[in-house]
Amino acid sequence: MREAEGRARDPSGAVIDSQAVKSTGVGGPERGYDSAKRLAGRKRHLLVDTGGLVLGAHIHTASLHDRDGGQRLLTEELQEEMPRLSVVWVDAAYTGQFREWVGEERGWRVEVPQHRDRQLWRYGLSR
Repeated sequence: MREAEGRARDPSGAVIDSQAVKSTGVGGPERGYDSAKRLAGRKRHLLVDTGGLVLGAHIHTASLHDRDGGQRLLTEELQEEMPRLSVVWVDAAYTGQFREWVGEERGWRVEVPQHRDRQLWRYGLSR
C-alpha cells in the first residue's frame, strides 16, 4: 500500500496510542478497570504509520498503564519488521520511563507533539 502511494515500503515514523473498550467476561480473562476512563474491559494499543496503516496491535487488560501496554506492543519482532523506523510520536501518557525504554531497547526517538496555539483556532483567535 505504501509503495502504491509512492512512499518507501517501510515507514521511518509512526504513531502509538491506545483505546479502552468496554467488554464482558466472554472471550478470555484479559479484562480490567481503567479508572481514568471509568471503564471495565480491554485496551488495544495500535502502532500506525503517518497514513494510518496499522503496523502493530496489542490487546490487554484495560487496567494496564499506557506506557506498559506500549512496551508490550513494541516487540523485538516488530522492530525487525521495520528497519527504517526511527521516531515514534506519542501523547503525554507515554513520557518518562517509556521514552527511556524505547530509546535504550529499540533505538527509536520518542516525541510528544506540542500544540502551543491549540486553543486559539477553536475560538477564532490568531497569534
